[in-house]
Amino acid sequence: MKIALITDWLTSRGGAEHVNIAISKLFPEAVIFTSVYKAENFPELRSREVRATFLQKLPKKLRHRHQLLLPFFPKAFEKLDLSEFDLIISSSSSGFSKCVRKTRPEQVHICYCHTPVRFLYHAREEYLTEYPMPFFLRPFKFMLPALLNFLEKKDQLAIKGVDHFVSNSNFVGERIKKYYDRTAKTIYPCVNTAPFVQKGKNSVKEDYFLAVGRFIPYKKFDLLVETFAANKLPLKLVGKGPELEKCQKLAKKLKAENIEFLGFVEREELILLFPKARAFVFPAEEDFGLTPVEAMAAGTPVIYLNKGGARESVSRNCGVSFAEQNTKSLQKGIDEFLTKENSFDRKELISRGQKFDERVFQKNLLAFITEVLGPYRSEGPISPEASFMEREID
Repeated sequence: MKIALITDWLTSRGGAEHVNIAISKLFPEAVIFTSVYKAENFPELRSREVRATFLQKLPKKLRHRHQLLLPFFPKAFEKLDLSEFDLIISSSSSGFSKCVRKTRPEQVHICYCHTPVRFLYHAREEYLTEYPMPFFLRPFKFMLPALLNFLEKKDQLAIKGVDHFVSNSNFVGERIKKYYDRTAKTIYPCVNTAPFVQKGKNSVKEDYFLAVGRFIPYKKFDLLVETFAANKLPLKLVGKGPELEKCQKLAKKLKAENIEFLGFVEREELILLFPKARAFVFPAEEDFGLTPVEAMAAGTPVIYLNKGGARESVSRNCGVSFAEQNTKSLQKGIDEFLTKENSFDRKELISRGQKFDERVFQKNLLAFITEVLGPYRSEGPISPEASFMEREID
């Protein structure tokens, strides 16, 4: 059996990339396809066959800015020749990797959907009004609604070629049902929890709260700045993005000397920050959200918005929730945490985080693929003797 793995892009690392790497480890002989590829950021794929679309031929400064390539993503994936492959696994969020086309009726396409494209559906208005466009594109903002309508038509056409959907949370599964009218199997995404567990077992807590992510509107880092500027508790913010400067200016305006902006932090250093934090603060309504998992694996409780995927990942004894994305509600959650801070059990936190380890994900995904391929085994080249179906994940 020949397997193709399709990813939106391979340029920077985030939650989707954790999943992509885990899938690539599960199928070491599979060919990996992506829109654009920055090899130096993925040393673990150095020995793998990675094929990029025609967008890879663009100048480096252009091909690594995803928002500039949006109009071209559907066509780039449609043009890929996958005729030699029996099983197609796409990992799809906002880059349209599920637009790949089957060329033979016996081919099977499984889409691991991180979310239906955010800016086309549930967050379209937010992106139209709040997302910071590069200055040289602002004169063309009036064209954005027409572009989104075009991309939505492409996205809706693409789902007809998907045989099976997998969602990264029940929350996303509901979106898939709403926007695609398809049923999805939930298989939670993953991280390699071992480094976090190792550092978390014996780390000594320090006096700071921690938040990690891209500085973009829906992550609500501005809410963190406003809240911690008022309560004066020490906060470390890790990440970069178009809203970083805005948040820094807001912190300066509010004289929030207790807030530290660390910018981009190498993974080795980031792993050290998680276990020492008093709590990890997570104010976004995320599709799933892997950073709370990393925090729990490191023995750190989570203060999280009681919406989205965090409701499924953070158990009752591993954090406290707050109801709304405003300073009053977030502060109420922080106050509740402060009353319970000494009651969180490090072993229980670590155990909860380990439930989302990449080996758990691989085992669950392999079981699902084995199950859904059953009806196809007697047809064409897909057979029960395929080596990947006999592999066990310890």
